[in-house]
Amino acid sequence: MPKPSWLVTVLKALQQYVLSSRNILPFVRNSAWLMLDKILRLALGLFVSAWVARYLGPSQYGELAYVLAYIAFFQAVATLGLDGIVVRDVSQNKDQANIVLGTVFALRLGAGTLCWVTAIGVMAWINGIDDRSVVLTALVGGSLIFQSADTVDLWFQSQSQSRLTVLSKLAAYLVSSGIKIALVLTGAPLAAFAAVITLDGLAAAIGLAIAYKRLPCGERWGRASVKARELLAECWPLILSGISIMIYMRIDQIMIKEILGTKKLGIYAAVLPLATLWQFIPMTLNSGLAPFVARKKAESDRVYMETLQRIFNAYAALGWLVCIPTAIFANLAVRMLYGSHYEEGALVVSIYVFTNLFINLGVGQLLWLLNEHRGVVSLWKTLAGAIVAILGNWLVIEKMGIVGVAVVSVLSQLVSAVLTNLIFSREIFKMQIQSMIWPFIKNRNIK
Repeated sequence: MPKPSWLVTVLKALQQYVLSSRNILPFVRNSAWLMLDKILRLALGLFVSAWVARYLGPSQYGELAYVLAYIAFFQAVATLGLDGIVVRDVSQNKDQANIVLGTVFALRLGAGTLCWVTAIGVMAWINGIDDRSVVLTALVGGSLIFQSADTVDLWFQSQSQSRLTVLSKLAAYLVSSGIKIALVLTGAPLAAFAAVITLDGLAAAIGLAIAYKRLPCGERWGRASVKARELLAECWPLILSGISIMIYMRIDQIMIKEILGTKKLGIYAAVLPLATLWQFIPMTLNSGLAPFVARKKAESDRVYMETLQRIFNAYAALGWLVCIPTAIFANLAVRMLYGSHYEEGALVVSIYVFTNLFINLGVGQLLWLLNEHRGVVSLWKTLAGAIVAILGNWLVIEKMGIVGVAVVSVLSQLVSAVLTNLIFSREIFKMQIQSMIWPFIKNRNIK
């Protein structure tokens, strides 16, 4: 029986890719460790979160989801959008690693603390100091401080040694998951589940500190005000971009809570992991590929663009492999994991899962944005997605409920990740369109 033409194309492309890119193997191994971590954590997390959702019920789970969505906006600020910049700079100039890492850690620690205090204050101002959401915000928001320890992770990424990060964070996650199970079995209150989120961040920080002793950067971390100003001057568009991303990724949950109530939000937020489960793959691959792509950029523009096209192709194929099966089996998965109280969320999963395709393409473009130093473009793209998300939800949420929210989410990702490139980079737009169709037809360049 003859093989389908698209399959032959994929196999030939993979063969050529491996034979012509042996230098990528360390980055593939690094990404494999990152994906192992994500797969194990998400597999465990999916079942534990489903168990917690069943235990708390849609209303209480909706309260927790509301606070998590709220804190996500502050997380976008606390990280300062520095991940890709740090990996790029340390990969290209290892001699300055101690100054870069020390400066970034200090910036993130200060930003995380300020964001935590601000988050509590704003929530108290919105809902009143006596509202339970203020306590939940204080408990969950503590994780903003501990995420500054992820600076160590950036060092490991730059050296393609994410195995150390994986082992330390996975151990911390296993501990926190075990505690959640114990809380369910002992009938713990909602606040206890919020506190575990910060405990997870603390355990991960301790694990990273221990792992760093096995692979230090060589010199004691230092801080430099000049470097801090340089980093902040480059990252501010990425900070605003991160906030914009959180707006169109999380504003739906805020609006559901305010318009439809915590019960509907509980259903929506509980089933969403079934649709977003595989979004970690392109982000994880980006972490491993960022140093490799940076070196290809230095080698030549032709090799650099060919590498980006291969990445787009792989990310788009991955998106189709996730979207189609998930949409087909969403009903069965929701019934099995969450029970009858959450059945309304099955259609949400079937629709929302198609955000994966466009998110993958957007993540692939991040490598181009970083190497071209065009963070401002990322800001405008995400702002466009945020505007579509806010206006779209405002128009449909009362008429279509949480199903309408899922439709708007797909549309906002399409606009942000792909359609905006008609304005900012038509070359990237053509590459993205080609990547979406290449698994189904013979690979031809789009003129």
